[in-house]
Amino acid sequence: MKEWFRTLCLGMGIVSYVGSTGCASITPTPPLPSTPVSISTFESVAGKWAGILKRRPPSRKDDWVTVTIHRDGAYHFESVRTIGLMQGEGTFALTDGTLRVETGRGWIMATLYEEEGRRMLSVMAEATDGVKYSADLTPTK
Repeated sequence: MKEWFRTLCLGMGIVSYVGSTGCASITPTPPLPSTPVSISTFESVAGKWAGILKRRPPSRKDDWVTVTIHRDGAYHFESVRTIGLMQGEGTFALTDGTLRVETGRGWIMATLYEEEGRRMLSVMAEATDGVKYSADLTPTK
């Protein structure tokens, strides 16, 4: 019985120590940028962007999406899903300071946000079957 009690006390001491110091060094991530910025050229958003793709109506899991935008407005996206790869490509148009595209499969609109050196593309899309998508994408390398 004494051995069990010692083990319990030692375990509680370790949990107490880790609990009080383990999270102290974690720095919270800053909130996403909230200041919209007009997109005047494709060059200003060219590059690779990535984030979580959310579906409405919600599915059981959200997907990770990567979008590459080229200097001429051409784009390619892909999302690795549990049921397979979803991908597409096309060319954006600059409309009222946003990126837009409409195809026979639906539409996409992306708005750029910047704040304190951080950038984000907020993307909204709707497929012709009525399923809506949204993603907050940040630049990646």
